[in-house]
Amino acid sequence: MHTEVISDYRKGDLVKFNKAGEDLFIYLKASVAVIASDPIVMHEYEMEHAFQYIAYDILVDGKLFKQIPEEFLDRIVQDEKDIE
Repeated sequence: MHTEVISDYRKGDLVKFNKAGEDLFIYLKASVAVIASDPIVMHEYEMEHAFQYIAYDILVDGKLFKQIPEEFLDRIVQDEKDIE
């Protein structure tokens, strides 16, 4: 059974880092990333509880970072309202 995944990003999207993202990737001197995969549905199990979240592969300065959670990306990507 295939269910549609609701996600914030699409494969091919270019995202600009905020200050936290630039600090994270300072060794690459990168300020942008490309979403390199379709949304990946991940499952985490803790005792009797199961959690589901969305992750993506991202390409930063030619380096591939795999299965980055969407919630984490939201914290390091510049919000549209911050762009002047």
